[in-house]
Amino acid sequence: MAHGPVVLASDGDVAAGLRCVWAYPEGLLLPVVIRARGVHAEAAVRQTFGRDRAGVHASELQGSALRVEVRVNDHNGVAEASGGSSSGGEEVFTAEPHYWIGELPRDGQIDLRVSWPEVGLADTAMTLHLEDLTDLRERVVRLLP
Repeated sequence: MAHGPVVLASDGDVAAGLRCVWAYPEGLLLPVVIRARGVHAEAAVRQTFGRDRAGVHASELQGSALRVEVRVNDHNGVAEASGGSSSGGEEVFTAEPHYWIGELPRDGQIDLRVSWPEVGLADTAMTLHLEDLTDLRERVVRLLP
């Protein structure tokens, strides 16, 4: 693990947090948690699942998700979620997307910018300072030789 948990953004009844940063020789895995309640949960359910409170599908709904922008080693981009899960109802919404960053930061830093304005999560930026990764290949515990 290269970094512990941190709150990425919080705005009352909606928040996004980073569980940790898992470092691999090929890159970094960022498991994120998004929690919302009340009207923010309703908006997140609508954006994620394309339905309103009554469960009626809104065919005209485009949908959206947490936007995660990443800067590593002078490369900027929007991270695409892979894996994870989402659940929600009228009162609470939870999503746990995972983001893969395909390279290790030479300077030990990752710049993150997250937002989900459709559910009330404002644009927030931060820099994560990872532990030293220079000997990462030697520290990896291989399951198979």
